[in-house]
Amino acid sequence: MNDIVASTQLPNTIKTITNDLSELGLEKGMTVIVHSSLSSIGWVSGGAVAVVEALMKVITEEGTIIMPTQSSDLSDPKHWSRPPVPEEWWQIIRDNVPAFEPHITPTRAMGKVVECFRTYPNVVRSNHPLGSFAAWGKHAEEITMNQSLSMSLGEESPLRKIYDLDGYILLIGVGY
Repeated sequence: MNDIVASTQLPNTIKTITNDLSELGLEKGMTVIVHSSLSSIGWVSGGAVAVVEALMKVITEEGTIIMPTQSSDLSDPKHWSRPPVPEEWWQIIRDNVPAFEPHITPTRAMGKVVECFRTYPNVVRSNHPLGSFAAWGKHAEEITMNQSLSMSLGEESPLRKIYDLDGYILLIGVGY
């Protein structure tokens, strides 16, 4: 945290983030999928909440904000590498992991902004237990509805629906 404070000239706020997003070309009514790293922004007064509020203020309910909300800890533990777990644990984990519930299952390694966003009122989440997406705004239901369980990123995915809506991608401090 000291590094973030030291590298930030002035605190970021909802107002400064809103201005920055507008200067980048984001505007009311857009459909945008957001990938983010809160720490890359610098110190933010209000943290992830301020980032989500700024995005919503710029895009408004006339547009749509989408964020990936993957839950990789619901996958087979045999494939885990961050961290790997002992083989003798695998079946115990498989037998005891809670089922995916869109409103309560947390994301894993998606970041603070995503985890904050998915808990907001009127944010809906797709039904895929590993590769879900959350959305807010005009096309939220349409984008998150009927995600294919077998091809979570394919033709019947939120990504395809974003493409069909001529959506944009916003990368905040992350690569693609």
